[in-house]
Amino acid sequence: MRRREASRAAGVPPDPGRGNREARLQLVKSPNPRDGAEFVHKKARVSIGLVDPKPLTRRSIADILATAFPEHVIMAASTCEELLKVGNGRIGGPALVVVYIRSAGLTATSVQGALDLLRTRLPDTPAVVLSDRDDIDEVNRALSEGVRGYIPTSVECEVAIAALRLIGAGGTFVPADALRSATPKHDSGLEGERWGQSHALPLTPRELSVIDLLREGKPNKLIAAQLEMQESTVKVHVRNILKKLRAANRTHAASVANRLLG
Repeated sequence: MRRREASRAAGVPPDPGRGNREARLQLVKSPNPRDGAEFVHKKARVSIGLVDPKPLTRRSIADILATAFPEHVIMAASTCEELLKVGNGRIGGPALVVVYIRSAGLTATSVQGALDLLRTRLPDTPAVVLSDRDDIDEVNRALSEGVRGYIPTSVECEVAIAALRLIGAGGTFVPADALRSATPKHDSGLEGERWGQSHALPLTPRELSVIDLLREGKPNKLIAAQLEMQESTVKVHVRNILKKLRAANRTHAASVANRLLG
């Protein structure tokens, strides 16, 4: 009371914003540590989601992502359901979501459920699979599920970060080792009957130019610049390529072309 009176006597007006600042400070308090999801970096608007059921590796990977992407919120959760529940309304839409499936295959029920949920709830958000396996069959299954990248844990950390930057910029990523292990199929199976030899790809010369750049993981904007065409034209070519190759997405189309063209 005496201090307030002394302030008035000295001509110092009370601070009307003090209560508001205190309220704002309370709003940015860290969430309860008992919560399943962890906010590792809190100053950005757009988030990167990480799904990993194991707390130790979840925290380690989240710390790596927070260092590599300081401009993003890194939100880690044990399941996709938890990620969506905790992130709803508290941060901006995720730029991408990384799902660490460990050694589980893409046919595992839990993996299928996670990818289905992401496709339904976040249809415009790129999904990235992080896996302990790097065989070509798993890569192809991932692409057929619509993921935009397949990153094996056998790659260097710098490669994984570069892959995520590429995917965030609109590109796609498939491990080079997995592609090199794939051999062209010239059997009597469905794919062989459909496409025949590699030179028989049913693509126009312009579409072949586009698919070559798709194989390099380049987004439409860069393809348009390199081929000196409008981005809208590139989109039309990409749609035609997906239809002709019966591919689920551009990454899947690039994988099919890699197998057939070598």
